[in-house]
Amino acid sequence: MAVKWYVNAAKQGFPLAQYNLAICYEEGIGTRKNHKKAVAWYSEAAAQGVIQAYNNLGWCYEHGHGVKKDLSKAFEWYSKGVEFGDETAQFSLALCYHFGKGVEPDHEKAVELYTRLAVKGDAKAQNNLAECYKEGLGVLKNLLTARHWYTQAARQGDPLAKESLRELQKQLSFLDKY
Repeated sequence: MAVKWYVNAAKQGFPLAQYNLAICYEEGIGTRKNHKKAVAWYSEAAAQGVIQAYNNLGWCYEHGHGVKKDLSKAFEWYSKGVEFGDETAQFSLALCYHFGKGVEPDHEKAVELYTRLAVKGDAKAQNNLAECYKEGLGVLKNLLTARHWYTQAARQGDPLAKESLRELQKQLSFLDKY
């Protein structure tokens, strides 16, 4: 039922209706999944300034949902989202820099983006930042700082951080013996 109203409002140019309709098509909520229609409506919403649509378009291009997979375009959409303060896009962009998706790897830039999110309490960013400190990616290797960020993420229930923290604690305990 809601899809019918979203379609009517989206066709009349209402940006949030366009965005919500795109989500309906992407997730198959109230309609069949249709990634091409999702991309089309995300594009309409993005053209009207719906910031979250930038990240969602980036994701579609990154994964080839409704469009041909294009990591460079994914990077561009994530970058636009970051320009407007979208923290989800910021994490996605950090991953692009971290793993070289659509851009040359730049671990220092990834660390910068992860740090901005980590200090705001983003558990996934805290975990990834810890990993950078543990491995010395974009920062000087520092196991104690890695432990700090793993601990922050683990306290929020991040399962990856919990496991990584256990492994790091073993490593630090071993080093303490010598």
